[in-house]
Amino acid sequence: MSPDCFSSHPPRVPCKSLSPEEAEHFLTHGWLKVSNAIKPEYIDAWMADFWVRTGYDEHDKTTWKDEYLHLPHHRQVRHDELCPEAWNKISDVCGGEERIHLERERWIGDNFIVNFGSEARSQSLIDSSPKEKAGWHCDNDWYRQFLDSTGTAMTIVHCFTDIPARGGGTWLCEDGIARVVQQLYDHPEGFDPGLNTGDICDGIMGCEEFVPVVAKKGDVFIMHGLLPHVAGFNYLHYARVITNPHVTLRDPYDLNRPDGEYSLLEQVILRGLERSSVPEYKPPRERMYWYPRNWTFKEAKIRAELDAMIAVAKAKGLDETAVDSVWLQGEQAREDFDRRNGMLLPVHEATGFQPVQHKL
Repeated sequence: MSPDCFSSHPPRVPCKSLSPEEAEHFLTHGWLKVSNAIKPEYIDAWMADFWVRTGYDEHDKTTWKDEYLHLPHHRQVRHDELCPEAWNKISDVCGGEERIHLERERWIGDNFIVNFGSEARSQSLIDSSPKEKAGWHCDNDWYRQFLDSTGTAMTIVHCFTDIPARGGGTWLCEDGIARVVQQLYDHPEGFDPGLNTGDICDGIMGCEEFVPVVAKKGDVFIMHGLLPHVAGFNYLHYARVITNPHVTLRDPYDLNRPDGEYSLLEQVILRGLERSSVPEYKPPRERMYWYPRNWTFKEAKIRAELDAMIAVAKAKGLDETAVDSVWLQGEQAREDFDRRNGMLLPVHEATGFQPVQHKL
């Protein structure tokens, strides 16, 4: 791939928090690690009732009946409040905070994704190859995806526990970005979630650059939304806990800026296409946005989690007002949650809801 085909870098759009080395790392690899970025008070508060919510005994692994769990939200704060240093770098990558949507994905919560591993997996003598793993994807369960779509402009991993090597860290496919953007360019009609968005990662078997997320509690990984990734196996049989929010922009990417003032996100796409601009690109179909179909299986767990949290409060002589959950805070709190998270959008008639959590 000739450097002459790349857009200029670092961007002329000034970065307030990213160093030139960090900007170059994001351009080259499609991701960046921000160490010790989450405020400890949120980790402590949100993890305090983690085991209550799962229904598992922390000290008895025989109770860990599921290897992989997605939990619903109970608390949310603004992204910039949870991890201000990481947020500033995210804003730089996007080309400025003013480009980021004011509500969608601006509120970050305790909707944990937990990879427990298993006893059988901990006895494995051979690690599976990430190339051969099923489930490679780019996150999107709510909009028609075009090359210039920014519904999931960035995928974020917030680490609420340490993630050692072989400990279930997400696998990233760095050279997969070029294949994904080419697939999107070759199919200007776009891809719909639940129908064919999985097709954009069809080229993973031809890739060679795979990197696992290895982290300390409090680290944040900021990733391009078109960086293919997949859940890794946890061979250490412990509770690896992350959240996986996103960054949504106000407008689609502009891949034909006359002044060349491309954001880092846009430059990654242009690099993948080996182009300095894409003036001919225009989606031929309407941009569509739907109810997030993956929310259904998470929402189904709320009542059981609330009952467990309330039972613990009552055992301490307290009532349910001591439980910190949006689902106990009245109608306005629920309306705010629905608005911020796309619950007011129409359901995709062809694909409906995803009622069952996917497996590893």
